[in-house]
Amino acid sequence: MYYYLKGELALAEEDVAVVDCGGVGYKCSISRNTYLAIREKTEIKLFTYLSVKEDSMDLFGFSSEDERRMFILLISVSGVGPKAALSVLSEMTSSELAAAVLSSNAKRITAAQGVGPKMAQRICLELKDKISKFGTEVSGEDSAYIPFAASGVAEEAVSVLMALGYNKSDSEAAVRKCSAENTEDLVRQALRYLSRLI
Repeated sequence: MYYYLKGELALAEEDVAVVDCGGVGYKCSISRNTYLAIREKTEIKLFTYLSVKEDSMDLFGFSSEDERRMFILLISVSGVGPKAALSVLSEMTSSELAAAVLSSNAKRITAAQGVGPKMAQRICLELKDKISKFGTEVSGEDSAYIPFAASGVAEEAVSVLMALGYNKSDSEAAVRKCSAENTEDLVRQALRYLSRLI
């Protein structure tokens, strides 16, 4: 129903933001990462997700489309509700979560409040293929994604970057320019490299 809200930031707290759009204040539940991204702004744009249940309608806001996309993936996991999804996205960025899922690092996900080992393992299990396939779809390729390097860490990093919207060639080029022993660090370095190219 709502894809995004653009207007004046009327209120910003660690878990809630109110956006004034033409005199109407829209209350959105947000992650801590979104709060940090918007807290010092006056005019903001939040990508939204409307959760409709029998007894409630809740609006969730995100500072980026990547975070919104990850939220939707998280709540698709059995047993993961909006509160747990926001908790995960408050603890780590979208790229860090994608890297943790692709490397099956459930322990990293349990750092989020209210997320135990079983839920974290379920998130890794149910989202690994979805994130990999999503990376292929974003790249616009019809064929399956074929890793460019033998290193599992490099393969996972490229998949994360593609899931975040970068094309295959740019993702591979960025990963080749970086060096790290784990997926999260490699993705972080690659994102810094890619940001310099924009």
